[in-house]
Amino acid sequence: MIHLFSLIMRITLKFGLLIIFTYFQIQLYGQCTLDDIKLEQIEQKTIRKYLERQIEEGKHQFYDIQPSWNSGDDLSLYNKDEATFFLNASLQDVWQNYLSIDPSKLWNNRSTSMGLMLQKFPAKIFYNKDSLAYTDTGQVYFLNLKLLSGIYNIPVVFQIITIDAIEMVIEFSYVEGNHSLGVQQIKFIAVDDNSTKIIHTSYFKSGSHFRDKWLYPFFHKKVTKDFHENIRRLMFLSNMSG
Repeated sequence: MIHLFSLIMRITLKFGLLIIFTYFQIQLYGQCTLDDIKLEQIEQKTIRKYLERQIEEGKHQFYDIQPSWNSGDDLSLYNKDEATFFLNASLQDVWQNYLSIDPSKLWNNRSTSMGLMLQKFPAKIFYNKDSLAYTDTGQVYFLNLKLLSGIYNIPVVFQIITIDAIEMVIEFSYVEGNHSLGVQQIKFIAVDDNSTKIIHTSYFKSGSHFRDKWLYPFFHKKVTKDFHENIRRLMFLSNMSG
């Protein structure tokens, strides 16, 4: 009888924890789903098709979109590509600008255009023309990557997974189902009071050796360069207007 009572209590506890987990998950992510996205407000055909494919595969909730890499995962099996940039501004100024410039301005440059951003906590949908004044963890960006001056376009989707104000690091991971898997890390280092070094490191892999050996490094260098030059331009314009 005691064993039966103990079994019932364990089952009740597990069921109760499941209910609590489900409740908080719903509260955390809110009521928005991928089905609520208005595809007609997304101008990039590549992103619309990507979303349609995700829904067809059974992904409807925001939490169905998961990063392909999480902090602490082994990076030894990934390819590595690294680039270094310098900005003539203090470490704190650079850090704040990278986090506070409207993300739609950050990701709209010569190589990329933003079509959609999903905020997981709480669940919200932002389209390219919607203004958002910060970058934060849990944000999922749907970008159109313009290759060969826009002759070839592919969708790229990643999630912001780390913003570490102590180590001065921002990490964003490609989501599962992306062409490439892995993570990009942006590390900020003070050179002096008015100069900051930025190390942009990408750890990546895909199912294609040719893609990883030749295509990714070649195009990624240009995309990364355009991204940081765009921020340099936006910082300059902000200082001029200020």
